[in-house]
Amino acid sequence: MDPTRREFLSATGLGVLGLTAHAAAGQTPAAEPIIDIHQHLNYSGRPDAVFLAHQRGMGATLTILLPAGRPATTAATHQGKANGLQAQALGTEACATFARGNPGFAFGANDRPDAADAPQEIERYLKRGALLIGEQKFGVECDSPEMQRLYAIAAAHGVPVLMHWQFGMYNHGFERFHRMLEQYPAVNFIGHAQTWWANIDANHRDQSVLYPPGPITPGGAPPAGGDPGGAPPAPV
Repeated sequence: MDPTRREFLSATGLGVLGLTAHAAAGQTPAAEPIIDIHQHLNYSGRPDAVFLAHQRGMGATLTILLPAGRPATTAATHQGKANGLQAQALGTEACATFARGNPGFAFGANDRPDAADAPQEIERYLKRGALLIGEQKFGVECDSPEMQRLYAIAAAHGVPVLMHWQFGMYNHGFERFHRMLEQYPAVNFIGHAQTWWANIDANHRDQSVLYPPGPITPGGAPPAGGDPGGAPPAPV
């Protein structure tokens, strides 16, 4: 498949960002880029200086900042518990500002899906250069109308959606998610967290077990229907 204009510009732009970051830090670029797609500002109160030192020490060529949504006391945030991605993470404006001022950093766009103007809020930052939507970490059904608004935006802008899957807490309805993959084939979904990782195992059945022990059987994926302990996952 030929890349879209946005995909081409994003890929080439990421390379330039990485080279610029290393040059600014007086470092020699790595033979291959090191791209960290999952970082947060103010994670558990971490100072920016400590964060920058960590990323430079790791040799990160490009770091993508994942913002929290706007805080609120709603069911989606578990009455405020999930504000700041349950980790004191800062929002999209802070991430956009940090990325503008620090070579080698980019940012995502995010908001809680139950906000009436969430689509407009996210699109505003996509137009300012956000590379993805996420981290979506809210107590909502994965196939709810609110989430599908975000999937449609991702399809329209050619960006991925990064989702934190945690049974009983964030992005409910994993057993139905295959329908969203079918309904939004143009969207690249990035799976993250316990429930996603557990279902790498084709034999995983009890979704309440977030860290299953033992060997992994290849072929895991979102189930092809039925309840979480019922139908086997569809092949990847």
